[in-house]
Amino acid sequence: MAESLILWLPDEPNGPNARHRYVARIVFEVILCCDYHWAENQAEWLESPHRSVQYGGAIPANTQDGIIWIPSAGLLNEKGSDVPAWIWSDASNESTPGGTRLPFGVRSESDDTIVSDWWSWLFWMTVRLEEYGEHELDAFGRLEGQKTLGYREGWLARPEVEFRVMNWAKAHGIAFQPSDYRVVPTIDVDSAFAYRHRSWFMTLAAAGQDVLKGRWSRFQQRIRVLRGVQPDAYDTYDWLEQQHRLLGMRATYFFLLAKRGKYDRGLSWKSRGLQAQIRSLQETADVGIHPGFAAHDSHSNEAMKTEILRLTEIINAPVIRSRQHYLLQRPRASWRRLEELGIRHDHTLGYADVPGFRAGMSRSFPAYDLIEERIMDLELHPVAAMDATFMRYLQVSPERSVEMVAALADAVRDVGGVLRLLWHNESVSDAGEWMGWKEMYKQMLERVR
Repeated sequence: MAESLILWLPDEPNGPNARHRYVARIVFEVILCCDYHWAENQAEWLESPHRSVQYGGAIPANTQDGIIWIPSAGLLNEKGSDVPAWIWSDASNESTPGGTRLPFGVRSESDDTIVSDWWSWLFWMTVRLEEYGEHELDAFGRLEGQKTLGYREGWLARPEVEFRVMNWAKAHGIAFQPSDYRVVPTIDVDSAFAYRHRSWFMTLAAAGQDVLKGRWSRFQQRIRVLRGVQPDAYDTYDWLEQQHRLLGMRATYFFLLAKRGKYDRGLSWKSRGLQAQIRSLQETADVGIHPGFAAHDSHSNEAMKTEILRLTEIINAPVIRSRQHYLLQRPRASWRRLEELGIRHDHTLGYADVPGFRAGMSRSFPAYDLIEERIMDLELHPVAAMDATFMRYLQVSPERSVEMVAALADAVRDVGGVLRLLWHNESVSDAGEWMGWKEMYKQMLERVR
């Protein structure tokens, strides 16, 4: 049975601010599933029969009575994206959960020990404070995982925040509610079909390009598919759903319905075949929007709003799930736009160039607005691994990819978390560059279930 705790802030006469409440929500609600409440005054805190946690202030003299102290380095009292100068905590000190150093250390007044304000570190990780300010970005305007502190410190290999929080709870004998490990496959549909269900104009134009460029094999394949002699390579939905059903998994599909452009190359949203496919998947899976590259880069909400309305019309239901095309995301701006447009669950939180846990979390958790200093009405669902990361960025074999995903699964299983996988309908086509990856997907799901 989970334990109840009472929290106290000796240096905050006005009680907890939004940052304190956000961190406590992630620690005790999202990860530990514990009951907790904030003491209104010190007397209530001291007289409570529940386990006591003090954040900030001087170390209490009666820690032997079960009071747990966490020092404050000041980040939770800052505003906006300001980060105070910080030092590393001592790795061996019992105040540093997890056994390795963390940012936001606090020098002890009694000796040379540097204790850990891991609440500040948790906040820094989950609101993605590292991503504010100037950074060297890739060709698509994305922060690369290999250039982050989390990558250098080895925090991406497991849900580091969840691991540290549980380590802290166990070290202090706090009883918490363990969660069941889950696997959630998610499928991005950038091009729903390779040849079918396109307009005659697009079909003739593409066939003409095949002829002009001498792509005779592709031209012949296009004709065979359009005549019904050969299946469309990207029409992998029945096979995908069969794999998910056999293993008791429910997938989420994200459809690109953007206006055609340089990076948005999907079918027209008016395609009857595309619309029928989306409605069919609604019966066995969840469906969300895959906002286009141009919509994300636009200064206005209108393009993304239009794409969301298109999916709303197709499924005849509110659209509450999204994943940005190319995993595009800007600190605060991306989340704020999604929230304003009625999206309640975003599945973009992952890196394109490396697998792992961008915010140190596998569980979903609320986004935080650093400008307005508030918890947002938007749940973030972290992505641990993507097909293109292995094939294009790391350039590893399907067999090696299975092993790498299995290692991530073991780390998530250790904390009772959620392993979310990002794949594409074309990556299980066994066509072109994806030859051999269909069997990989099947083996991977069987391995990590």
